[in-house]
Amino acid sequence: MRNIFKKTMNALGVVVIAGMVAACSSSLTYNEAVQKNARKITDPEKLDDARFLVDAASYNILATKLSEAAINSGYSASVVRLAKENKEEQAEMGKELKKLARQEHVALPAEMNEDHQKLLAQLTASDRREFDRNYIRILREASEDGSHRFEQMATEGESDDVRAFAARELHLFESSKSGLETVDAELLKTY
Repeated sequence: MRNIFKKTMNALGVVVIAGMVAACSSSLTYNEAVQKNARKITDPEKLDDARFLVDAASYNILATKLSEAAINSGYSASVVRLAKENKEEQAEMGKELKKLARQEHVALPAEMNEDHQKLLAQLTASDRREFDRNYIRILREASEDGSHRFEQMATEGESDDVRAFAARELHLFESSKSGLETVDAELLKTY
């Protein structure tokens, strides 16, 4: 009888732990992540750090999905190559972002904000002949917005780790800008 009780309690413990892990890795929308962080963070400056991390996650998801779309639907070899490079860089950024969010106790979204969703929808609705140009235009627009926010947080973030993350990732935007200019010039020659 005692052995059955032990086995039952062990199984119950495993179920509880699995439930806790599942709760920690929830799939929050952008707005749910913002609200969750606002409920648990009372310091306004730390809340700005949390908002930045949520925005960075949304950008990361957008850039990854744009890259996936360009890999699958891009016409030009240079667009596909840029998309593959960008996807790899975004994967690295995503890992760093998740690590930092855990460290800072910040909930990240599993979905993009509405503006980023609209940009992705614009790209996926593109005519095949205009896809490459739209990819360049949309990625450039998103990168410029992201770059400004990362520059700001590299100096104004409350947490040393958030400032360091923002400063480290600025290279991503510079390399993206350079790659976009190169591919855009190549497209001008072919169209």
